[in-house]
Amino acid sequence: MDERKFYVVANWKAITGKENIKEMCKMLSISVLDDNTDVIVGCPFPYLQFVRQLLPERFYLAALNCYKECKGAYTTGEVSPAMLKDVGVSWVLLGHSDRRSVLNESDELVAEKAAYALSEGLSVIVCVGESYDDRSAGNTESTLANQLCSLNKHIKHWQNVMLVYEPVWALGSGKSARPHNAQSVLGFIRKWLENYVSKEMSDTVPLLYGGAVTSTNCKILALQPDVDGFLVGNNSTKHDLLQIINTNINDEDKQSVDSGEYLSPYIDITDF
Repeated sequence: MDERKFYVVANWKAITGKENIKEMCKMLSISVLDDNTDVIVGCPFPYLQFVRQLLPERFYLAALNCYKECKGAYTTGEVSPAMLKDVGVSWVLLGHSDRRSVLNESDELVAEKAAYALSEGLSVIVCVGESYDDRSAGNTESTLANQLCSLNKHIKHWQNVMLVYEPVWALGSGKSARPHNAQSVLGFIRKWLENYVSKEMSDTVPLLYGGAVTSTNCKILALQPDVDGFLVGNNSTKHDLLQIINTNINDEDKQSVDSGEYLSPYIDITDF
């Protein structure tokens, strides 16, 4: 799919300290990075404007959440898309498994947030994925279909949407889903988009993989036909991030992958 670019989203989660952030921004700014990879830095609210001032324009800035309204009841303590745009944010990350599982954000709420952010001019990165119980019961596709149907109920135009597959059953294990597991689910999402949104959106909506992405496993994961990039969590504040951004796939890389050079820990349902 030549229409789709490659993306790396760095999820800085709860990074703290301006000095740490300065070091991260300096590392990104002075490093030689693949021009064909779009880099999106996801940053906690208090540091968004600070990071925007430090990073060159080639780096996009993402907030790690936003609310579904800009005023009225329930908005105290929330952040609206308009606020984010004011400080130079162009993307927002929604539906991360941390928020779904710990804060009990429903599929409906995630979809409402995404639709409102889009209507306010932000691009959205929406995470979807299944739990261990869902996967072991054979409900992977139905779980993802429910999440995607909620999105489709509220989102009218998908041009500025990016989807991330997070295998919740593998998160926290320090191991990535096996490449064929990642591809199987992303292939399902691609087909779902074709069937229920449009062939055009199926061809162009970026699909990312998120879950223990490292400099060791990124190449073999990127070789999967429906992997358009990565959401990077724990390694997003390490030098590994640079190698992940520079995941250039060429014939030499392909041979190295085939020979087993890029071996790393993987996990799938048969490992439990």
